[in-house]
Amino acid sequence: MTPAALASSEARVHLREQHAEAAVKAFTRLGAAPRPTFPLALFSVTVAVLAMHADLVAKYSLDAFWVGLVATAGLAIAVGRGLSSIRTPSARMLAALLLPTAGGAIVGMLVQALVLDAVAGTNGAMAVKDLGGLVDTTEPVTWLLAGALLGALPALLVSVFSMLAARALRTLVGNDAAEGFNVAFTGSAGLLAAVGLVMVDPWELPPLLGVCVLASVSMMVSFLVDGARLRFLRGVWAGVSSSADDHVRTGYEVVPADRFMHDPSLAPMVTKAGAVSVLVRVDRRVGSYRDAAAEPIALIADSELATTQPLRRRRSATVGVLAAMTLAAGLSTLAQPEMGSALGLGVLHPQTSAELH
Repeated sequence: MTPAALASSEARVHLREQHAEAAVKAFTRLGAAPRPTFPLALFSVTVAVLAMHADLVAKYSLDAFWVGLVATAGLAIAVGRGLSSIRTPSARMLAALLLPTAGGAIVGMLVQALVLDAVAGTNGAMAVKDLGGLVDTTEPVTWLLAGALLGALPALLVSVFSMLAARALRTLVGNDAAEGFNVAFTGSAGLLAAVGLVMVDPWELPPLLGVCVLASVSMMVSFLVDGARLRFLRGVWAGVSSSADDHVRTGYEVVPADRFMHDPSLAPMVTKAGAVSVLVRVDRRVGSYRDAAAEPIALIADSELATTQPLRRRRSATVGVLAAMTLAAGLSTLAQPEMGSALGLGVLHPQTSAELH
């Protein structure tokens, strides 16, 4: 081999080693626990849109509709950050139940107050009824108190969502916990928003479209990360049976977990994939002392199939959710022919509904 060819071969080997090392650092870092803030905000906004659609809030005050959405998003971010900071599982579950419901009641009263103000500002006192006619705008006190109920009831769905998220934070263990949490909860929020596109009025579409876009982008990122993790693991298992001349892949090996059973820093590389083996980095430069130089990286299963199966299932679930969101968005264009016009500038007010027809 000529010196130029040798240098080129060494450069390729060095590049492959860099890629493998980068993959190890990316896919085996312990990192922080998944944060529920992002999916909770998406789910809360979606529920708020559907709840205000059912209560005809935008019909009487578009300002109340948007203020309610902004307040809901802010509340969800605060609750998500609060849940992440609570370490005691029982306290976290209690906070997940109470905080969204209490906050929803406050937001509901705020929305009712804005609707009351908008109605009172029209020419002549227009009585607007709510709760099946039990309250109306001619009695401001009961009208505002009804907002607590109207805000708390849909917030119970958010509470259930946040409790499931809090439970997942306790049970998800592994270096891929963030991707698993994201697909399950962000995907659920995006799917609900996609279904809501078929139900709401044109001027209520933008926030749901925003939720769908953000959820889709987030899930695609998780899909790509899981794909890179899957390729890395396949390379690791291929390297187990490769020859000693493979200069890169023999840098990582799979050994029984009992060799490192007392290492508290080890975590499963793939959640629910098993932990009967350990992925180790081997320093080949030490010759016969390679066993002493084995550095434990992460816990894995005893075969490539068992190790990668959870990743493949999650990627399939991601594709299924994205396909369902796309289908729901397509159905919304059939259910609402004016959807494209409703997204134009200046066509976000309920009054335009009459113009479109």
